[in-house]
Amino acid sequence: MNRQSLETAALIAFYIVVFIYLVACTFQTIDNLSILGASMFAFKPSFTVSNLVRNDRRYGESDRMRNYAGLHTPIYRVLNAVSKALLKAGLYGACETMMSRGQCKRIAYKSLFSVDLAHGYSSVTIGARQVFAVDEWTRTIYHIDASGRLAVTDYHQDYDMSDVIAQVSECIEVLKDCYKPVASEPVQETRWALKQVIKDRPYHAPIKGATWSVQATLLASSRNLIHWKVEWYDMDNPSRTRIESGVWAKAYKVEIDGVVAWLPHSILGGLHRSPFGGSRVAHPTATIEVPEWWYNKTIK
Repeated sequence: MNRQSLETAALIAFYIVVFIYLVACTFQTIDNLSILGASMFAFKPSFTVSNLVRNDRRYGESDRMRNYAGLHTPIYRVLNAVSKALLKAGLYGACETMMSRGQCKRIAYKSLFSVDLAHGYSSVTIGARQVFAVDEWTRTIYHIDASGRLAVTDYHQDYDMSDVIAQVSECIEVLKDCYKPVASEPVQETRWALKQVIKDRPYHAPIKGATWSVQATLLASSRNLIHWKVEWYDMDNPSRTRIESGVWAKAYKVEIDGVVAWLPHSILGGLHRSPFGGSRVAHPTATIEVPEWWYNKTIK
């Protein structure tokens, strides 16, 4: 045989080997796909449980809690976990929350997720999918896990909610990446202006010179009282008004450092209320600023 014949025979043998190898790989791939398909599609993935739960509710605010409160145990674990995660992420205020109304609670963020509890009924929704529900009519738990597998079981309080919590936690992670806080407008202070003087108050000038801070115990007040009352209005909304008023005695019988003396209100500066007002004690004690000259003359 010449050289050309040998090369032709070798090339034919090579193609035969390649063909046999490809056929073997094809059969092996078919076997692998059949095994993989059997493992992946042994069940039909479920989308939502909303069609399995009755739309009308069995219990309401007028029903006794003992009839349905026990149905809340699993969903409370989700509510607590979601609340902690949102607080840690600083997103609690961004969500719709209703946690203080008895047996009706809710945490949600738009259409991303929602966790609801209402008089025995429980629900967890991810987007358009209701992945968990407790039907209070039949006392049945419906749960679609992260792989799409549907579980239907009679209600019991120890039901494992870790998968439901994990699914909602993924939504919170998405929210952390996408949420942008809305800048709140600064609150403007109300600009009040005097509308009318109903009862005028005397002008007391600020204390001149040095002062002493003393602990004074009220023993008695003079019967001559000063009442004052004025009305203010909002400069940006004149229909909004407020009344400010006060009363004080002309003098107070006080005990300071063991010395009893009469303290005139007029020497207390621009104080427009009794320094002892608001106390229910028979002989209240207050810290007040008095002129140094009065302290040296009367107390020392």
